[in-house]
Amino acid sequence: MMKRRNALSKAAALALAAVLATVALAGCGASGQAGDKAAAGAGAAGGAQAADPAGSGDTRGLPLTKEEQEALDAGLIALDGSLPIIRDPDAFESKYGRITAIINNPAERVIPVGDLAMCRRWFEDTGVAFDWQAVPNEGYTEKLNLMLASGEGLPDVFWSFGDGKSGNTVVQYADQDVFLPTEALINNDMPHLRKILDDHPVYWSEITAPNGHTYGFPYIEEMYGLVLTGGPWMINKMWLDKVGRDIPTTLDEWVDCMRAFRDAGDLNGNGIADETPIATQFKVKGDTFGSYNLFYRITGAFGCADSICDGNAYANHLRMVDGAVAFTAKDEAFRKTAEFFHMLYGEGLLWDGSFEADDSALYRNSLLRQPIALAGSFGTWSDQDIQDVAVHDEYVALPRLQGPGGMTGFENNYSELQDSSDTCISATCRFPHVVARFVDYLVGDPALSIQSNWGAEGYVYEKDETGVLRTPVDPDGHFKPMKEGADFENFGKSRANSTTARGSMIVLDGYYEVYAGYAFDAVQLLEGQKTNGKEAIMAEYDSIPKVLMTTDEIARLAQIQPTISDIVERYINTWITGGVTDDNWNAYLSALEGAGVNELVGIYQTAIDRSSR
Repeated sequence: MMKRRNALSKAAALALAAVLATVALAGCGASGQAGDKAAAGAGAAGGAQAADPAGSGDTRGLPLTKEEQEALDAGLIALDGSLPIIRDPDAFESKYGRITAIINNPAERVIPVGDLAMCRRWFEDTGVAFDWQAVPNEGYTEKLNLMLASGEGLPDVFWSFGDGKSGNTVVQYADQDVFLPTEALINNDMPHLRKILDDHPVYWSEITAPNGHTYGFPYIEEMYGLVLTGGPWMINKMWLDKVGRDIPTTLDEWVDCMRAFRDAGDLNGNGIADETPIATQFKVKGDTFGSYNLFYRITGAFGCADSICDGNAYANHLRMVDGAVAFTAKDEAFRKTAEFFHMLYGEGLLWDGSFEADDSALYRNSLLRQPIALAGSFGTWSDQDIQDVAVHDEYVALPRLQGPGGMTGFENNYSELQDSSDTCISATCRFPHVVARFVDYLVGDPALSIQSNWGAEGYVYEKDETGVLRTPVDPDGHFKPMKEGADFENFGKSRANSTTARGSMIVLDGYYEVYAGYAFDAVQLLEGQKTNGKEAIMAEYDSIPKVLMTTDEIARLAQIQPTISDIVERYINTWITGGVTDDNWNAYLSALEGAGVNELVGIYQTAIDRSSR
């Protein structure tokens, strides 16, 4: 019988209150300097011990199930790390059936999952043929929720739960015997995965649940920190040349350039006064990795960087400062940034649509889709947001700008370990060791893991003369399809129709130019980030570690954090259009206190302290 989900317990609430009584709300401090990143990394490494019994000399493994022992004795499976794992697939399937796996099926996929090129290769290498239960993307989350709530019809394996959702899902059901803990499998039966985790101790802490267990196996996609800072902040170089300005290096110089754009008239040459100096969006939801909202990029220039990241929205406005969690949107630098944007607004430098809430009206979906340049400077996630090739080539990335109290840019509260618990094994699975050995096979061969993640050779990759996998591109740098037909006309479709993607694949920085070239569509994105100061930003700031929360903590965050973020966004709009006064600044601080900002900080501090023990 399934145990029912627990409500927020009184004991948990009392314990949380005790913690909050001792946690002070941190700020950036007078200097605005970041804390010691090396010290933070050392603390995070300690999190490995909770899920690493072997690290303490414990070599106990997960006992074989009755069916595994039976199949092993019959010679149907091998669990010693050799291939194939299932030695006689026909006999195995005849006796036990296939291992079932539920998977999110994107709209672009028209080929049955089992017939994908990588699935065929996996079967050839391992003898493992999953019974794929493919669910359309549109209804996937709803189906999973119904399945988990009822406890009926559970598959042996949950291939994924949706981007970034696995951690909260497994924690929610951790006390209901739905998912099998996997730390014993990792430590004793998965040497390739364990080595990767031991070499990257912070990843141990990010996959370890508050109860000390791990569930499923991680999905890691390292790309030189691509998702850890916003995309390129751009400026129109052709317009700079026309107004006689160099590329700015300070915030004051940038403002001077924007004023020159405003005063120059018809910079795009279409005979209409339709140019805007600055395009931004003040809407936070949907802002991929904090790329489009210039307000937050500029906070650091006034002494204390604030941050947003829609991929980890509960941690918006938080940062580690001197080893403690800080709510940085209360710092005086935040007020100065608001005053700065009020000046930009008053001088007519901001695009009129910057306050739009409708996605279709945001500048990336309007201004940047035109066949003529309309904006002087803006942030992007990818330079490919600028859809016209000729217009695209007018823009260059800005360097990191010096302001009166610091420099622009912030580090996202995110991780390149993008899911903690993919390929999650149900507690009712009869062959957990087979699944574990299969995942270890996936992560043990870098070239295989790369193709399993991004697409198969012959579909999205070909080998160069040195044997390195490369994505074929045409003379303009666009993807050159390797298969005929509409189902393979672009990179996304070729990927979706050659591999499952987003299971427990692992791609590490060290694989690039050894096994495969860097992702072709992210090369310019990364270069733009580097010009914006990516390396210096990541060295300077300590982001909030992406740790797993308890069910009670998640429930409480869901209650208070959206209200807190709404207060911040609402006051930003008020300040930009109407100005900052002592009265409305103090009203803002009081509203945050009333919404539970101290409790928010306390919840994160408790979770981070717990993961570091």
